[in-house]
Amino acid sequence: EAVGSYAISQGTLSAGSNYDLTFVSKDFSITKKSLAIAAENKSKEYDGTVYIGFTVTYSGFISGEDESDLSGTLAYSGTATTATNVGTGYAITPGGLTSSNYAITFAAGSLDITQKSITVTADAGQTKVYGDADPTYTYTASASLETGDSFSGALSRATGEDVGSYAIGQGTLSAGSNYDLTFVSKDFSITQKAITVTADAGQTKVYGDADPTYTYTASASLETGDSFSGALSRATGENVGSYAIGQGTLSAGSNYDLTFVSKDFSITQKSITVTADADQTKVYGDADPTFTYTTSSTLETGDSFSGALSRATGENVGSYAIGQGTLSAGSNYTLTFVSKD
Repeated sequence: EAVGSYAISQGTLSAGSNYDLTFVSKDFSITKKSLAIAAENKSKEYDGTVYIGFTVTYSGFISGEDESDLSGTLAYSGTATTATNVGTGYAITPGGLTSSNYAITFAAGSLDITQKSITVTADAGQTKVYGDADPTYTYTASASLETGDSFSGALSRATGEDVGSYAIGQGTLSAGSNYDLTFVSKDFSITQKAITVTADAGQTKVYGDADPTYTYTASASLETGDSFSGALSRATGENVGSYAIGQGTLSAGSNYDLTFVSKDFSITQKSITVTADADQTKVYGDADPTFTYTTSSTLETGDSFSGALSRATGENVGSYAIGQGTLSAGSNYTLTFVSKD
């Protein structure tokens, strides 16, 4: 039954007893049967290695026969045997088998290497203080890259430098064409810059004067383009005494967290010189007049002198020094008295 030529004999052929048959033989040929060996198409996810799971299908074996009738060792060639990167249609070319009974045809298959899926998730809680440089945004990958592979590029974030939340984006981050990255965003926070504002010590005014602009010192400079607005205030009151300075409307804007340290503002007494008028006199035996005086400046609106000047005791003819007596302008003034006789 193997492929080859076989002599045809008369066998049982007969025309009966009335005939004398002479038989002339010829050869009968058994030719090779067609056997198709086709590489099966394969697919795998990228893992950085060469695929080794090639298989074939056989079409054309006669009943009862199988690969044992073939000689040689099935081998594979083509681009699929060396391919490691993502791609489609890498050729799987089978070969290496022979047979005396089969006419073998080999059909190539193909290998597809698909991208490896990795989820990259921006790390939560990333932040900076207003005015600082951005850090390098960090992330977590759902799986390790294959040996020899690495991430390139970097994450980005939505634009803006004011205090607030900004979505982190994939930016230029890539693991290369062998990977299919899915990116999960998180928010990046810019927090307020802390600044301590301390009212300057020793700020003061004289009773009756207008308040100065209250000054202060900041623990750090504002960022370029920023400035303070508003002004400090103080506890109400215009009498001599100490008044706490408050933050008032002072602000550096919403990008700053101001801590205010108060100091006292002092209102000091207003100095006035009271000079007894010269040449005040009376005739022996008369009642003393009201002693008059001149002041170096006027009192503030609503204020007035109280009390009166006095003089040294005595009623005989002579000169008597005029004194301040009970004359007062109140606790908001410090009086300097100049006597006359």
